[in-house]
Order: sequence, then structure tokens, then C-alpha cells
Amino acid sequence: MNISPMFFLKVFIFCLFEIFSFNSQAYQTVQLSTSNHRETTADPTAVKLNDILKSIHAHRKEIEEKLQLLSEAKTEQEKEKIQSGIDTIQQSIEAQENSFEMILTAGIELSDDETSASNEFDWQKDLIEILQPFLRELHKLTENKRKLDHLNYRITFHQLQIQKINEALKHITIINTDHLSKAALQNFEHIRQKWHDQLKESTHLFEVAQLQRNEMIEFKTSQENSLMDFFEEFSAGRGATLFLALMAFGGVYFIMMLFMRFCSWILNRRWKTRSYYQRVVTVVYHLLMGIVAIAAFFYVLEVRDDAVLTGITVLLLITVVWVLKNSISTFIDELRLLLNTGSAREGECIIYNGIPMQIESLHYYTKLSNPFLPDLKLRLTLSELTKYVSRPVLPDEPWFPCRKGDYVMMYGDIYGKVKHITLENIVLSLPDGTMPITYNIEDFFYANPRNFSYGFNVTTEFSMDTQQLEISRTEIPSIMSEAIREGLEKEIYGHSLKDVSVHLVKIESSFLEYQIIANFDGVAAGELYAIQRDIQRYAIDISERKKWLGS
Repeated sequence: MNISPMFFLKVFIFCLFEIFSFNSQAYQTVQLSTSNHRETTADPTAVKLNDILKSIHAHRKEIEEKLQLLSEAKTEQEKEKIQSGIDTIQQSIEAQENSFEMILTAGIELSDDETSASNEFDWQKDLIEILQPFLRELHKLTENKRKLDHLNYRITFHQLQIQKINEALKHITIINTDHLSKAALQNFEHIRQKWHDQLKESTHLFEVAQLQRNEMIEFKTSQENSLMDFFEEFSAGRGATLFLALMAFGGVYFIMMLFMRFCSWILNRRWKTRSYYQRVVTVVYHLLMGIVAIAAFFYVLEVRDDAVLTGITVLLLITVVWVLKNSISTFIDELRLLLNTGSAREGECIIYNGIPMQIESLHYYTKLSNPFLPDLKLRLTLSELTKYVSRPVLPDEPWFPCRKGDYVMMYGDIYGKVKHITLENIVLSLPDGTMPITYNIEDFFYANPRNFSYGFNVTTEFSMDTQQLEISRTEIPSIMSEAIREGLEKEIYGHSLKDVSVHLVKIESSFLEYQIIANFDGVAAGELYAIQRDIQRYAIDISERKKWLGS
């Protein structure tokens, strides 16, 4: 037998709706008062009850007549036709008797004996026996609604029947009977009387069904409690049971969780990393927590003797297991991660969105961080972490090209201060924080950024006249480098200067080209453009003083 998992879920939702929206009859005693307060002579109910009895007596007389005709019938066809009519009339009598009793009892019926009630339960033989009380009570809770639906159907049916009979009688009345023979006229009168009797019967059945429905609605309305009464009854009954069961579940789970946290705190003081066996014990303990908490929930339901909530809980558990049965392979992969034997392991590194992230600890929500960027943190579920493969962390692991506040150069000419770093974007701005530009991480890495905050050098070219060719190789570089050094040291970034060197790199027919290189530590990274200007300025100053630029 193939039962869809959604079937259990639909039954569970329907059960919750019926049980918690229906004003349960389990906590009230229903007694139908007698009709002493009504005037019998003017009571339409009494009139209709009398009509029902008259109809029953008339039908019984009709059966006696047909039984007489049955005994006189000669052919089998006549006997079958008469017997069919007797069966139809007998069914009508039974329906009238049931209607009489339903009007008196407002639709309330006693259950059959225990044996028959047990035999009636045949809902999916493979469903476990514990759901029987739950389904039986659900059947009882929806009984009145089903009866009302049936009565509404009967009322609509008889309304249509009356409409068709009236149309037929209207057609019969316009037929001219003046030229009909005696036999045809007798048959005409017989058919006309038959349709009149049918109209009377349908009208009677329509009024009976309508009265039944009105009596049931009136009885139900008179027995309805206020909303506050309903909550009081629910709180004292099934609501209290559900609350106690949930408290037992949560209390047991919370206490066991505290005990596990206490043990983990003690173990973490001795061992910074958990061994394989410690992880196995943790997983088994978590499973035991769930089992014991569920057992506590069922224990409360058993003590309170609430079969309905027991059935709902069992049905919910079956639904959850059935829906999740196709996820066993995923659960196994996640279990391997928890045991630190999967594709991603604790303490190792994975690449998330191009950024190296270290796995701090493996739990249902695994924490990832970048040691170079303490503010860059991430939580991944085990199901998401199964998609990654980790690797060991190297001693000099390059976790990220820069930090917040560093100065970097991209594409060789874009220079800026790192203002923000996230897992998706990085924001660069001018040194004063203005004119921010946002790059996604992929474009940032593609630009091959160079970090100037860990030291940098400024290289610039300077040209002079070829008249100084004789001293161009040694004297000019030495004098110029010393003069530039003295000038840069006077600036606000002078303490960051490490070295200055000047090199002759090209001799042309009309000029000499020198390359000036100044090395700085990262503190002066924010003054890059000022340094470039100052180097040129001091080079020009010394050249003018020494008259190296020519006339």
C-alpha cells in the first residue's frame, strides 16, 4: 500500500482544525429538555410528527394492498414489479421512522455496541492501532456537520422534485379530456392522482427534512457556550494536557542540555579540541535528549488519558519520518561533519565567495571566521557546509590582501583607502573618506590589489641637460639622493622614510633621465600623492641650486 506523505500532513491539519475549533462535547452533559413549555395545538413540530405517523400508517396500508396483489399475481414479471414497489415503500417507512426519532432527539444517536463499533473501524489496515481512538473521536466530532450536509442535500433534492411535479401537473391541466374514451379518461385520472400524491409526498418529505435541519440548528445553538466558556473548558481539559506535555518535553530537554553544556565546559578547560570519541558521545547524547523528551511528552498524555492528542502526536511523528525518509543520505553527510570525518573539518580552511574562511567549530550552525579580519564572520548550516571541501591552514596563510583602513592600489593606477569589507563587497575611498567606490569581491581580486600599508616605494623620473654628463654617473646621484632625503625628512611623514636612491637609467642626445626611488613604511601610505609631488619638488630645487638643468 502506497500512502503519500502529504496524506498524513493533511489529516493532521484537518484534525487540529476540527478539534480546536469545535466546541467539544467531552466536557459538557447534554440533556434534551421536554416540550412541556410549548403549546401542542400550535406547535408545528407536533403537527409534523402527527403527519409523519399518518404517512407511516398510510404506507403500511399500501403495503398490505400490494401484498394482496402479490399473492394474486400470476406472472413473475408482475411479482417482481409489485415486490419492487413494496421494497420502495418499506424504505420510505424506515426513513419516516428515522425522521420521527431525529426530530425528537435533534439528530443525536447512540453508538452501536462495542463489537459493531470495533468492526466499523477499517481505515487503512496497515495504520497502527493507536490511531483508532483518535479517528473514532474525530468521526464523532464531525457527525453533526455531516448530518446537516445530508439534510441540506435532501431539502435541495425535494425542492427540485416539487418543481418538476408542478410543471408536470401544469401540463396535465391543459390537456382537453372531452374527447377521451372512458378507459383513457380513467387512466388519465389515475396518472393525475398519482402525480398529486407524489407532490404531496415530496412536499411532506421536504417539510420533514427542513424541520429536522431547523431542530438540529436550534439545538446546537442552544448548547453553544460563549468564547470565554470554551477557553475555560479547553484550559481545564485538553489545553491543560497539552501545556503539561509541552512543559515536560521542554523541561527534560532543557535540563539535559544544561548538563551537556556543563560537561562541555569542563572538558573544554582541559582540551581545546574535541576528539572523535567526544564527538560521537555528543551526537548520541543529542539523540538521547530527543528520545527522552518525546517520552516525557507521551508520559503526560498517558497519565492524562488523552487518546486524541496521543493520536495527533503519533501522526505528526509518522508524517515527519515519512517526509524526511528521502533525506537519509543528507543526514549521513551531516553526521560525518559533526564527527569531523566529512569533507570539511574543524580548524581547516574553505573558500567562501573567494575569501578564505576558517572553520571555528562544527555544530548545526557552524561558525566561520577570517583570522586576518576579526569582523568578518559567517554561520553556515551543516547542509550548506557539505558542499565545501576544506584544506589544512598553512603557517603563513594569506587570509586577505588588506584590512579595513589599509591603502591599496588596483589596476596600477587606482589608489584608495579601504573603508569597508564584507563577504560580498569592498569599499574604497580617498584618504579623507570621501568619494567611496564599491567593488564586489571577485572584481577586487581580479584587480590584483597591492597593499601599501605594509611598506611601499615611490618611483619617479627626473630629466636634466646633457651638459652634466661628466658627473652624471656618481656625483649627481649622490648629491640628489642626499638632498631629497633631507627634504623628505622635514615633512610630516619624514619619520616613515627608510631610504632614497637615485639612478641614471637613460642617456639621450638631448637629456639625461634619472629614476628616483624612495622607500617608506606603511604609516605614510596615506601621503602617497604628496610624496610624489615632494620628490619632484626637492629634485628640482637641488638641480637649480647646482645649475644642472642648463640654460
